[in-house]
Amino acid sequence: MKRALLIGAVLALALSACGDQDEPDRDDVPAEDGNGDDERDRDEHDDHDDRDDDQRDEEGEAATQGDVQVLNFYGDEAGFDEQRPTEYVATEFTTFTDMEWDEWDEGRARGEGEVLGTWCMDQGCQDDPYDVDVELGDPVDVDDTMYFSTYTITDYDDDMPEETREAFDQADEGRLGVPQ
Repeated sequence: MKRALLIGAVLALALSACGDQDEPDRDDVPAEDGNGDDERDRDEHDDHDDRDDDQRDEEGEAATQGDVQVLNFYGDEAGFDEQRPTEYVATEFTTFTDMEWDEWDEGRARGEGEVLGTWCMDQGCQDDPYDVDVELGDPVDVDDTMYFSTYTITDYDDDMPEETREAFDQADEGRLGVPQ
């Protein structure tokens, strides 16, 4: 019973950390070069996909590198579609940070970064995440949009204890969130 209460409290804490983040109004922040065309102005129109903004189609929409998305819960508990996220809240248990994607196509995505989650809070992973290589796969169609539905860790941090790896593997069993 104590364990269930602890897990519930940890989940509530993790979900509340994913809530809205207050950002200063653009009018409150002076422009870097005086003409209003600074990094913050460009980022406001960012499509959250880490590709160069000059990769656009004729209508000005972001060009895709394969149409497969992930459902990212970073700062939005309803989740939003994204490709190549740098900060990726994959499930209520697992977050990937500082991601760099080497491959992203219709069948799989491969990248490296750091992982943390509710399954390693007792080891202090919130302050010192574990390095991992990850592969996303098994695209599924949800309302005519393809989403990766699974992940596999292809290389673990040498510092991650075996019991932590087991807890990680069991937390969401390699399944990613997809729209319902």
